Amino acid sequence: MSTFNFRDREQEGEQASEAAADAPTSDAGEPTYAPALHADEPTHAPAPHADEPLHPQGEVPDPLAAADEEAATRESPGDEVPTREQAAGASRVSVVDEQPPRPAPPAGASEEEYRWHTYRVYPSGRPDAVEFIDTYKAFGRARILRGLNMGLPEGMVSMILGPSGTGKSVCIKHMVGLLYPDSGDVLVHGESVPNMADDDLFEMRKKFGLLFQDGALFGSMNLYDNVAFPLRQHTEKGEDEVEDIVMRRLNEVGLGSAREKMPNELSGGMRKRAGFARALVLEPDIVLFDEPDSGLDPVRTALLGELILEIHRDMMDEAKAKQKERLPTFAVITHDIMSARRVADYINVLWRGRIVEAGPAEDMLNSDNPFIRQFLAGESQGPLTMD
Repeated sequence: MSTFNFRDREQEGEQASEAAADAPTSDAGEPTYAPALHADEPTHAPAPHADEPLHPQGEVPDPLAAADEEAATRESPGDEVPTREQAAGASRVSVVDEQPPRPAPPAGASEEEYRWHTYRVYPSGRPDAVEFIDTYKAFGRARILRGLNMGLPEGMVSMILGPSGTGKSVCIKHMVGLLYPDSGDVLVHGESVPNMADDDLFEMRKKFGLLFQDGALFGSMNLYDNVAFPLRQHTEKGEDEVEDIVMRRLNEVGLGSAREKMPNELSGGMRKRAGFARALVLEPDIVLFDEPDSGLDPVRTALLGELILEIHRDMMDEAKAKQKERLPTFAVITHDIMSARRVADYINVLWRGRIVEAGPAEDMLNSDNPFIRQFLAGESQGPLTMD
């Protein structure tokens, strides 16, 4: 993180004095040096007016006063002159790369348990659609989230990776308000989910589409009615409009010809795609995928990943064309490393209830953290063991 350091006025005066002592002098012994107001502005000394007395030997002009005087006497209105405040900022600001202090381990845990947690977050360049802030959640003695700080950048396909039982699916339930944190906060587009009134919470949930692990289709409904269910439940659209939307989504996932089939007539991959179509019918801002590749063979896993990318690109183009307030955000929970390499724009690695590291996929795939390297390479040797 870049930090601004402000030097006090006395340091600036001392530096100006030292510069004046080394500067060339006129015949009268007077320094001709004048400090530049900007690094890319040539240093020169304006000629004094004929009726202006020369300053005494050894006295150095105040660069801030000089800026005010030049701004007041410049005749051309088109020439931009820095103000006194801008001159002060230019002369006193320096940029220093500085890492935030390392958080203490959770209560009851040791530094050794969290030695591989660098908490490094590489910038995405975008605001977070969903943000966890120092979130804790326990179920009895099982402490799942232990001070989680995590963000899902808007307009990106993010992946939440980590060993089994580390709290990935629990994160999804917190995002949609099915679970509340014991402490900390969860924000969706800047609004606190735990502090929402019930009516606001129900409305906020319409921002989400969710693809469950097994598709979660209603066994008593055919494919068409399963996908149409959210529209009939949450909108007042007519059947003609519902059909247009449903068939558009079914065609996008390659199931337009299977509308009359029952769930037990569909393969595992078809059920996943049907669940994907249903997650999209309300045009959500955020789509959550809870291990969409579980139970699929490698080829269908790859095809599903391509489908996720293709639909995200289409939704991005549509959002920009319609100038929507929010860009579509996809969040995928998975164990499949190849899916992460193919699909992810942004990766969060979660372990022991906290983020180890997070950032754009390229940064994470080239991380020098031994835990990150082991997990993303699927290697047996490293910090992660069977314990």
